[in-house]
Amino acid sequence: MAFDLGLSQAANLAVHAGLLLAEESEGDGGRLTVAEMSESLSVSRSHLAKVLQRLAREGLVESCRGRAGGFRLARPAFDISLMELVEAVDGPSLTGGCLLGDPVCRRGECVLSNLVDEVGNRVIESLSEATLMEFVCSQNEGA
Repeated sequence: MAFDLGLSQAANLAVHAGLLLAEESEGDGGRLTVAEMSESLSVSRSHLAKVLQRLAREGLVESCRGRAGGFRLARPAFDISLMELVEAVDGPSLTGGCLLGDPVCRRGECVLSNLVDEVGNRVIESLSEATLMEFVCSQNEGA
């Protein structure tokens, strides 16, 4: 059974793009183009470009134009949490909501609200503690 964290497609792209840039920062170049990332992630270039622009506005990535241009992390990968990437595109609202997806509980007050809030808080805590570097290191260990 899959559990939906309630992240938008844009937030998902932000995290995956961040991971690609973190991997690249460990290599020799440090920069990737939108075309390279969209091909690697099999996603729309235009959607990814919009997500990267949001990340740049939030100071998480830097963009450089020109022949050797592209995007790179604005800070070290050990200093960027997954939550920062999510909040840059989705804002700070991961908690609350109905497990059944209803905007308002049919019962008036959800009997699971405490559980939903607790799970949401745990997700936020985990995403806040997890850095891009942790994932890059875990992938390198598995290689």
